[in-house]
Amino acid sequence: MEGAEGRPARGWLRRHAIGAAAVSAAVLATAGWLGAGVRRIDPAFEFGVVESRFLGAPRKVSGPTVVVPPGLYRFQRFPRNLVEVPLPSADAARLEAPDGTLFGLVGRAAVVIRDDGWLAAAKAAGGAGLQGVLSDALRATVRALGPWDVREPIPQSVQSRFEAEFGRALGLRGVDLRRLTLGGAVLLTVPKGASLPAASETKLLVLGLDGADWAILDPLLRQGKMPNLARLIERGIRSKFLTISPALSPVVWTSIATGVNPATHGVLDFLVPDPAGGEGQPVTSAQRRVPSIWDFLSGAGVEVGVVGWWATWPAGPLDGFMVTDRVAYQLFGLDPDPGRAAGKTWPADLYDAEVRRRIVKPSEIGWETVLAYLDGPRRRPEEFDADETKLLDDFRTLLASTETYLRVTLALRSKYAPRFESVYFEGTDTVGHLFMSYRPPKLAGVEPKRFESFHAVVDRYYEAMDRDIGLLLEGREKGWTIMVLSDHGFASDASRPLTTDSRIGHGPAADWHRRFGVLVLAGEHIRAGTRLGETGIYDIAPTVLALFGQPVPRPWPGAVLSDAIDPAFLKAHPVRYREDAPAFAMAAGGGEASPSDPEAAELREKLRSLGYLGSTEDKPVRVTTRNNTGIALLAQGKRSEAEKEFRAALKDQPDQPVILVNLGTLLRFEHRTDEARKTLERALAFTATRRAAGQQLGQLFLDLGDLDDAEKRLRQVLEVEPGAADVVNTLGLVLQKKGKGREASDLFHEATDLDADAAEPRTNLGNLARAAGRLDEAEDWYQKAIEADPYYMGAYNNLALVYQDRGEMKRAIDLYDRALAKSPNHAVVLNNLGSLFYATGDLERARNVWKRSAAADARYPSPLNNLAGLELAAGKLDLAEELLRKALVLDPNYGDARINMALVLRHRGNNSAARRQLEKALSDPKSRATALLQLGVLDLGAGDNPSALARLDEARRLSTGRDTLLLNAYGEAARRMGRGRDAIQAFKASLAVDPSQKEIRAVVDKLESRTGAPPR
Repeated sequence: MEGAEGRPARGWLRRHAIGAAAVSAAVLATAGWLGAGVRRIDPAFEFGVVESRFLGAPRKVSGPTVVVPPGLYRFQRFPRNLVEVPLPSADAARLEAPDGTLFGLVGRAAVVIRDDGWLAAAKAAGGAGLQGVLSDALRATVRALGPWDVREPIPQSVQSRFEAEFGRALGLRGVDLRRLTLGGAVLLTVPKGASLPAASETKLLVLGLDGADWAILDPLLRQGKMPNLARLIERGIRSKFLTISPALSPVVWTSIATGVNPATHGVLDFLVPDPAGGEGQPVTSAQRRVPSIWDFLSGAGVEVGVVGWWATWPAGPLDGFMVTDRVAYQLFGLDPDPGRAAGKTWPADLYDAEVRRRIVKPSEIGWETVLAYLDGPRRRPEEFDADETKLLDDFRTLLASTETYLRVTLALRSKYAPRFESVYFEGTDTVGHLFMSYRPPKLAGVEPKRFESFHAVVDRYYEAMDRDIGLLLEGREKGWTIMVLSDHGFASDASRPLTTDSRIGHGPAADWHRRFGVLVLAGEHIRAGTRLGETGIYDIAPTVLALFGQPVPRPWPGAVLSDAIDPAFLKAHPVRYREDAPAFAMAAGGGEASPSDPEAAELREKLRSLGYLGSTEDKPVRVTTRNNTGIALLAQGKRSEAEKEFRAALKDQPDQPVILVNLGTLLRFEHRTDEARKTLERALAFTATRRAAGQQLGQLFLDLGDLDDAEKRLRQVLEVEPGAADVVNTLGLVLQKKGKGREASDLFHEATDLDADAAEPRTNLGNLARAAGRLDEAEDWYQKAIEADPYYMGAYNNLALVYQDRGEMKRAIDLYDRALAKSPNHAVVLNNLGSLFYATGDLERARNVWKRSAAADARYPSPLNNLAGLELAAGKLDLAEELLRKALVLDPNYGDARINMALVLRHRGNNSAARRQLEKALSDPKSRATALLQLGVLDLGAGDNPSALARLDEARRLSTGRDTLLLNAYGEAARRMGRGRDAIQAFKASLAVDPSQKEIRAVVDKLESRTGAPPR
């Protein structure tokens, strides 16, 4: 071996003296083999390391040439000097997240291999040179830092520790890290068009219970009345389950099945516009523009069975069977003709062969069956009036639909062998719409005889549903994963609306829906007893694909619930991602126009009579579709697009109260207060929207500082809706602003009692405690708020401020990371995180996070103001002014931005213009104290000492008393006005905050020498 450093290598190449006449084919082959091992090295820039079992220890070589016969020796090349290189890709690094996801990192590292580190580097490299060293060090770094969601931006708590941990890991491998630029994670992704992995052997049963709510389930579970669900929870996991807007069954269940938001999957309502310009048509699978989870699994060779799911008619080809929502249409009161078989099942002949004879008609539900759900002395049908009889007839239809889908499912699972089986039951929602008004506690205005007869119907239906769950679990408990979920919750306590009838068809029935449903996971591959922090609608589809070992489309908004899955399963089937979804033709409808629908007219009329649709037969575009589209867009932060939809709907139906509330709320968010007020006033005239409109009007007046009008409006709503937790909470905020802290606290407590899922009143109680300096109590309330609603960002923000008050900056950063993991582009959270970095002196990181905040919400002025502050401190007045003008266009009443603009003008010597900005800032209560301080300083500079003292005195009353600039300015104004003792008091208060102020100490000594002994 030539060019080796250290001892010469012995015996690694045998030389033979060969005569020219004895050259053979074997020798020529050997020469070729040796030639293939020639490596050239530039000694000025690199060195090599040769390893072989023949050598013992690895050898460092400097070149310029080294012969390394392939197969016997391994050669690695390393840079001799400082180099900057990209971090390893996902394919090279293969870093592993807790859910098995393999990823790499985007970024660059400047590194140099130490003179004494070449051997450690060579061992760590694993034959891959410097990139191998980086990959090995990154794996160690990721293990040390702990888990984070690699699909989201790297959390700040991780970023702040990453460079130190990575430098330490590299140092152990003989490499010094000089500089690191870290971007984000890049996932190991199945390339577009590549073959997909074979499906795992998972067997999964999904039970959909529309509208099921923990507030109803938990008392029944404690009483032992739902033993089958209790058994699942005992050997599995339970969680609150966040819904989406609009919370309408076809919309939400399609999002559950597809993993995407309503605007993407295309199902936005019960009806869709007729392309021919006629009446809207009932939603079908043709409206679904993306594949469902059963399409994915069927394409992967998994046999599936789907029963009763929304928007599945007409059924399309798949591996397995499908029984669509048209077999026993989910909404009560409709009895489709069993003879109309077209599209109702897949395979098509399944309807006649297996399904038709198992359909239960409402007329087949006998009175004794209904009677089992009732209480009280009335036991005969003729004892109920016409309205009650209609209610009980609708209940018969509910029971018939439930029994139909149960019988069909049990029959078909014996004929087929599905490994993915999903069954949907609408009854848990419909029973609430029918009878929740009669459930205890008794609501005002409910007739005693009806309460006596109907008070137990909801609970008894839940108990019956548990018996059905038991039947569905037979043969499914061993070797099967079980998933039970609902699309939303249902109001069942004192928070039930009084001005909106729960019955579909008697008002906006969706007002009774609560934003948290239920989720239970149990059985095979599930980590029993694990606590899931939060789950949501979009998490189901990726979790299902992961359980079957299939890659998850990267654009999906949800996440795999990896904390719920057995680590051993994830080790064997790590989560993978894919850039593309299956060909769209796999979706049942393929996005084509609705097929001929023989039941469309009947379904449409029934939906209209049930209250899901308005009476706008002459309108070519559904008003409700416009409204729901607007709600979906508003949920995505697309306010201008949402406004267009709301206004288009109101053009068709000018007095639609729900849309008036939605538009008014949007206008309030946009600070277009005059139009918002007029719009909400119109909605207030309608009984069905009195609560929502009154709440928004009260909030509007609170925003404007008109506390008397806000209180008046809110109390008017509470006169008719005393259980409206959101209104009670807002009234508490009004009274808090009025200085009535005790009354405000009582109202916040009342709101928490009314709504177990309400995070805002719990946060407000935390705010009261924090303002009083009771930080432990504040922390407890903020934690309770997060537990009530893990997606309420205000609780995270304020809890982080508690940690900052204590100096626990790492805990604060960790908390912001938790919030951003749920809402990565939440502008307020990002803005506050930037402020934390600013407070700790990390100006560059503050700048980067504030820029993210500004990009996340172009209508949010605070990060613009904060960035302007950085530019102002750097002396970049033009750039600071540009940012401030943008902020003030967004919010002309933004006091802090006015104050910063005044500072820009003062730097330019324009004190009169600065004064005008500060005078405007006085109208912002949050900025008044600072504006008074700045005006006082200007007055001092102008020699107007009386005005300065008056302004600074008011600023002191509004402040915390620890602002040294304010205390010193007040002291100077008092000194000039001949009030020496007041000046001494102010200066000493400033020194108590910051004893290092030598000039202030000298001023105090001088004043005391003039005035005599200091005041007691």
